[in-house]
Amino acid sequence: MVENKIVIVDDDDDIRSLVKDLLENENYKAIACRDTDEGYKRILKSLPDLVILDVKMPEIGGIELCRLLRETPETKNLPIIMLTVESTEMDKVIGLGVGADDYITKPFSNKELLARISALLRRAKRKEESNVLESDGLVMNLDSRSVILNKKEIELRPKEFDLLHTFLLKPNFVLSRDYILENIFEYNVAVTTRTIDTHIKNLRQSLGNWGKKIETVFGRGFKFVPSEKNEKKK
Repeated sequence: MVENKIVIVDDDDDIRSLVKDLLENENYKAIACRDTDEGYKRILKSLPDLVILDVKMPEIGGIELCRLLRETPETKNLPIIMLTVESTEMDKVIGLGVGADDYITKPFSNKELLARISALLRRAKRKEESNVLESDGLVMNLDSRSVILNKKEIELRPKEFDLLHTFLLKPNFVLSRDYILENIFEYNVAVTTRTIDTHIKNLRQSLGNWGKKIETVFGRGFKFVPSEKNEKKK
């Protein structure tokens, strides 16, 4: 899997460039966007691990983008840090009230920003990381890289295992082919969308009837849909 991916949305060229360079120097994959429209599209396309979002921007603005991300199923749990030149208590209340996880005032210390990012990523990882994932009779063990379905072990190729892991982590979310290409195949030049479709087909076949839970969403990608009974247990 690729390194942690962070999207920066800020209309200030200097701040955007500074934060991007800072993150890349710390081995994060940084994606810089100059406005909220570009930012929203890029966030939905890449589903990053964290977003750094400026409050005061053209178009819909950072507050409204944060609210929109929290209302979108694919990004409702996405860690968000808001940046602003304002420092009043009311600004913080508004930012945190629409769903931001943290709030930093400009000018900020590079060390403080990196510390906040690291803390949020650790918190998010603890929430979603588990050595054993279970869904509808399927048990995936990440340590042994094994998959048990209805008490019988299923043999999967490495990329098929990674695909299944990603689906289990993001139930009911549509994963685009671009997202799969970027996060599982790491933009390998030899990999095409047809290759991805073949891996999905092979994964479904290996899982038998269970594989029907991995649905094709026409024109968008693929989605894992667990049973309603399984969802209620979570």
